[in-house]
This record gives sequence, C-alpha cells and structure tokens, in this order.
Amino acid sequence: MPKLRSVDVDFVDAAAVVLTTDVDLPASIDEVWEVIVDNQSWPHWLAGCRSMTASRPVWADTGDTRRADLGILKIDEVAVALDQPERWAMSLTRTTLPIAAAMLEMLELADTSRNGETRTEVRWTGALDRLWYLGPLSKVLESRLADLWAQSLEALYDEVLSRR
Repeated sequence: MPKLRSVDVDFVDAAAVVLTTDVDLPASIDEVWEVIVDNQSWPHWLAGCRSMTASRPVWADTGDTRRADLGILKIDEVAVALDQPERWAMSLTRTTLPIAAAMLEMLELADTSRNGETRTEVRWTGALDRLWYLGPLSKVLESRLADLWAQSLEALYDEVLSRR
C-alpha cells in the first residue's frame, strides 16, 4: 500500500488543498462525540464504509490506529488529535490507491444550542497535498470527497438518533 507523509493538525495551515463541509445537527455535542470516537459506528454513517478495524473500539488517545474498508480503497489512519468534545483528527498513513501525498481529516464540533434547543455544528475539514501525477483527476477526487463527507455528516445524525 502506498505510504502517505505523516502530518498533524497544523498541516491544515500548510496544505495545498483544504476542503470543508458542515452541518448543524439537533443533538448534543456529547452525543455526536460519542458516535465519532466509536470506530464500530462508522460503517453505519460514513458513505461507502464497509468496515472499520481499529486498535481499540473507541479512540481514546492520539496514536490509536485503524483501517477503513471502502471497497477497492482501504485506508490506514492514526489519530493525531482527540480534544473531547471539540476536535477529532486523523492522518492517513497508507492507502491501497494513490489519492494524496499527505492528508489530514478533521471533525470539529461546536455547541450551537439556541432558544432552548440543543444543537451541534459539525465541520469536516480535509487537508491534502496532491500527487502531481494525478493531474486534473485530483480535482474530481477532491469534489467527490467533499460530497461524500456532506452526505456522511447528514447520516451521522441518524446514528445519533439510533442511540437515544
């Protein structure tokens, strides 16, 4: 599997490409955090995810690892930030298909409760350095990645609801 350059959360400021999408969910920040750190929940809400094999069922520390099975694409990841309940970030370390030279994915949560209604904003950020030889295909992959995360953040709420 091709190896990606290791990065930490500061990579967001240096990456060649930074993508974001967000959603405001009618759920508490703690409910959303509980789903995000539960590796076994990801196939239920992450678009295309068939399974998740992790060093622990619930990510608790930076350095925890996992493998996401997205069909033809398998991704090895390491946790680089777990700031409960506001920030979760992972660095992609290896992939079965060449998708980037380096990549960080981060979920940031903010309590947006108002007028007595409990709400949480969830923002996904994908930061990456492109592989030069992918050329124009990179932009297509990046657009698809952002679309998949937008779908996934909507489905995240269904997983939160299933736990109530």
